[in-house]
Amino acid sequence: MSSCRSATRPCRLGSQTGMVLLFCLLILTALTLLGLSAAADTRLQNQLTTNLQEQEHANQSAQAALSWAEHWLLELPGPPPASCTGPCGGLYVHAAGNLPPHPEYEELAWWQTHGYEAGIDPLSKDRLATLASGSIHPAMWVIELVHEVPPDDGSLHLQSWYRLLARGTGRTGRGISVIESIVVRPWIYDDSVDPTSADPISVCDGFEADTGCGRVSWRELR
Repeated sequence: MSSCRSATRPCRLGSQTGMVLLFCLLILTALTLLGLSAAADTRLQNQLTTNLQEQEHANQSAQAALSWAEHWLLELPGPPPASCTGPCGGLYVHAAGNLPPHPEYEELAWWQTHGYEAGIDPLSKDRLATLASGSIHPAMWVIELVHEVPPDDGSLHLQSWYRLLARGTGRTGRGISVIESIVVRPWIYDDSVDPTSADPISVCDGFEADTGCGRVSWRELR
């Protein structure tokens, strides 16, 4: 029959067992905390990736809308559209200073009221292209006439400076991108007639290098 005491010191099996149990509990707690931290980090990384993809989709949608609007404006036939503070002549060209200070933060309803859906001709209302595929909202654009240089004795063309803004959204609506560009559009008149009454030829081909035509600047607003 064994004894709990040795010749030199007593045995303390109960105390040693308790220390081992406490040590195991500490290890399990640390492993649990590490697991929770890793899971939270994984969720955060997935959310960041989703947000980046959402914003990139919105940016691509806005860029496509801006390019479409620029092309439509540069190919627009007939006389230059008049600017006004409300819809007129079938095309809502905002007068200089008529837009709010920060249109990039306006709600979608404002864009739908003061602008146009990219891919749809504002004049005929015909759909010419389908843009922003997969976005929760259609890509929109707004046009503002910011400056004009009228014809003079040395020039037979009217030079108009337009500000175009395009808004795109992601697949869920959390991502919104707004891009702005300045486009110069000369309206060339036939030199055989009075340039103040002639219908202009709406093409940019054949312009000299010092004659502005097309996009001259752009920036991301949101």
